Amino acid sequence: MGKPKLNVLKENQKAVHPKSRKAKQISKKFYRELKMQKRRGESHAKLQFLGDKLAWFQENMDHQLEEFTPKDVIELIQKYIDRNLVEFEQIQLKHKIGGRTSRQHASREDHIRITHEREIKQFTGSGFETVDFLNPEALEIFKSWTGELRFLSNLKLRRFTKQFLESGVAAVPEECTTLHDVESDAKEMDDQTCDT
Repeated sequence: MGKPKLNVLKENQKAVHPKSRKAKQISKKFYRELKMQKRRGESHAKLQFLGDKLAWFQENMDHQLEEFTPKDVIELIQKYIDRNLVEFEQIQLKHKIGGRTSRQHASREDHIRITHEREIKQFTGSGFETVDFLNPEALEIFKSWTGELRFLSNLKLRRFTKQFLESGVAAVPEECTTLHDVESDAKEMDDQTCDT
């Protein structure tokens, strides 16, 4: 499906023929700018969502703790996932008391339910993204964060799964996080086999 042709008149210029190369250039430039604006808006929305989520964690975490245990992180994430359940129960109660057959707050109820299911699936599956509470340096930076979106890139984020946190592992050893050169690893293995 083609894009509609634009008739553009600039100051002190002649009208551009709709099928000319110049009209195609102007049209291409215009639609590219629209596409870039849309992308910027989407990325800003994602950043805003992440900022709201991290602000909730900052408000509800225990600032007295110097180090978080995996159990503390599980409780904090579970509290975040269950943050809207009180409102959901109130909506359910209104439906029961009124004896209504129609759902008065259907869109909000569905939004809460879908969000809750998605966050539980993330936590039990691929991982729930939040600040690395198990890293003391990252925790100090997060505690000093003022809530401004432009400083989000300074925060160290990590995906936590419920299975990982329940296993009790506090942090990944440094040896596992460094990347080795494949050739040097192969050379070391050859040296070890020659020594035996």
